[in-house]
Amino acid sequence: MISTKPEEAGQKSSWLTLNESQELLVQLTDIYPQTTICIDALDEVEHGIRVQLLKSLKQVVERSKSLVKIFATTRMDTDILLQFAMFPKIELHPDDNVSDINQFVETKVQSTIDDELLLHGIVPSELKVEICNALCERSKGM
Repeated sequence: MISTKPEEAGQKSSWLTLNESQELLVQLTDIYPQTTICIDALDEVEHGIRVQLLKSLKQVVERSKSLVKIFATTRMDTDILLQFAMFPKIELHPDDNVSDINQFVETKVQSTIDDELLLHGIVPSELKVEICNALCERSKGM
């Protein structure tokens, strides 16, 4: 017997609309006591799409029966700040982790020297300091 249901006949799925995606997210977040949605480089999303995305995420947070947290890496553009103004946030600035970055760079440079991967392990201390300073200065907190 041949099925008449599109799903059983192998119909391809279609793209979800923004509202369908939002509804699905609300339903999924309601399953768990807490959900964290992670978004990297939010500021790099095209402005019009970003506004729609932020409004939808705001709706998910407000409508979910469970706790929903948004973790986003972004430059703090005005539209992003406005959409999340009512929610608590933790802001980190590039200067907040300078000492961690400096320590990481110094450790990595030293291990690269020790493994003889940088100038066959023959690196004068002045050059090592210069390399570390250049890398840390150019990291801009990243």
